[in-house]
Amino acid sequence: MRSSKLFYLFLILTGILIVLFSVRRSLSHLVEAETVTRTNALDAVPAIVQVRSDYTFTLSSEEGGRVARSSLELGAIINKGALVLEIDPADLLITASILQSDISNLTARMGLRSALEDALQKQQEDLKNYERLYAAGNYPELEIKRKRRAYKVFEESQELDRLKKVQALQGLQNRLQLIDRRIEKTRVYAPTSGIVTTIYAYPGELINAGNPLAEVISQAVVVEAKVNEENFSGISTGQAVNVRLLTYGDHLFSGEITQVLPTADEVKQQYTVLIELDIDPKLLIPGLSGEASIIRRKVANALVIPSRALLGEHVFKVISNRAILTPVKIGVRGLNHVEIKDGLDDGDVIITDDMGSLKDGDLIRVKN
Repeated sequence: MRSSKLFYLFLILTGILIVLFSVRRSLSHLVEAETVTRTNALDAVPAIVQVRSDYTFTLSSEEGGRVARSSLELGAIINKGALVLEIDPADLLITASILQSDISNLTARMGLRSALEDALQKQQEDLKNYERLYAAGNYPELEIKRKRRAYKVFEESQELDRLKKVQALQGLQNRLQLIDRRIEKTRVYAPTSGIVTTIYAYPGELINAGNPLAEVISQAVVVEAKVNEENFSGISTGQAVNVRLLTYGDHLFSGEITQVLPTADEVKQQYTVLIELDIDPKLLIPGLSGEASIIRRKVANALVIPSRALLGEHVFKVISNRAILTPVKIGVRGLNHVEIKDGLDDGDVIITDDMGSLKDGDLIRVKN
């Protein structure tokens, strides 16, 4: 009889313990936790990354007309100095032919000076005869003065006619040079190498001078990072950078700052730094974007915890299955981790999720 009572008492106590354990378990919080360890702490600041072409230029023509031929193709690579488009030069060639004919005619006329030279020579000889008669006293002074003036007028008229023809010839030659230059401009050459991204003009289209023909981007690319003003202090060339490009998931690419531009964007107040990235050049496509962590300095053998474990300047430390709110002194900050200078020791366990639902002293259970 006594043994039966003891057995029932045992069952009752066991049930009570199970209930108490279940209640305790239901009242505790299931949390994630990590052990505090020592490693290198990184003083790092975030940045927004953009991959762009080193430069973009608009291909245009200085001459208008109808497009006769074009080798432009979307996505094609054009090399510096390559002939990419031609405008029909027919009208300009006709103008050039007319000018060349005028030049030839005027040149021929200027070469026919024998009659004029003979007339001038005869005027000179006549004046010399009159001068001899005047010197011998056989010709009146008034007449010799008239002869001298007549010769001078004739000589100047001949020189003026020559100068006018020379000037007219020079004008025709200059006009021909301009036409020849315009003919040259009907052939459009690539000023530099690049990739064609947009085409505005095709064979048969009529374009005006200065109209855009195509958009071209350079094959060289630039990786630039935008840094907020509050994080810009201390950033300099040579600092290490970790970059994550959205296209390539969580893969991190290492790099180095090669240039820091000294001025900020007026609207967003962001500074720009250029990065040399350790990556296969084929993977760097203009338009890619992502994020970067610029490492300003490292602190060796530091206590490091995940940034998400912070609740202001406190953490929840796990002590005897309870969440104990513990103040900490924060050192350098990285993108995902921070240095703890005081408040924690190596080997402490801290809660790393759902801290907002916890109160100091709450029962907790750590996820396995």
